[in-house]
Amino acid sequence: MKFIKKHKFTVLVIIAFVVLVMILAFIKSIFFGDSGKPAYGNRLDGIENVEIAKKRYNEIATKLKKNDKVDNATAYLTGKIVNVIITVSDKTSKKDAKSLGNSVLEEFSKEELAFYDIQVYVKKKDTKQDDFPIIGYKHHKNKGLTWSKDRKVTTSEK
Repeated sequence: MKFIKKHKFTVLVIIAFVVLVMILAFIKSIFFGDSGKPAYGNRLDGIENVEIAKKRYNEIATKLKKNDKVDNATAYLTGKIVNVIITVSDKTSKKDAKSLGNSVLEEFSKEELAFYDIQVYVKKKDTKQDDFPIIGYKHHKNKGLTWSKDRKVTTSEK
């Protein structure tokens, strides 16, 4: 007790410093919450058992490009979602574009379809045809692609 009475200012500064550090730690946790944890949490657990080789994405894109309605195609993995982006010719109908999306699903095994989500983007080069892009999504628990709402081509007046 004598020490505290003798060094009041020093004890006050130490207590203020400890309180300030605690406040700063609290503020840091608010702004930078999960900075040390993996971005996907535990959602990627088991991915090593059903891993898709990188060359398979190139094979899928190459097979799609063989179709005369396809101008370009790319495929890649983001987390647990396989993204396939298909650019079709401007004369392609929505029905034909959706059949391309369904052909993507045929490239994967049952185990891969049961683990990964598949996302198919189909777009055209001509942006005036605003009925595109269309997006198909297959959740790993669903059997087929669910497509975005069909839109009609409209003309913009400036």
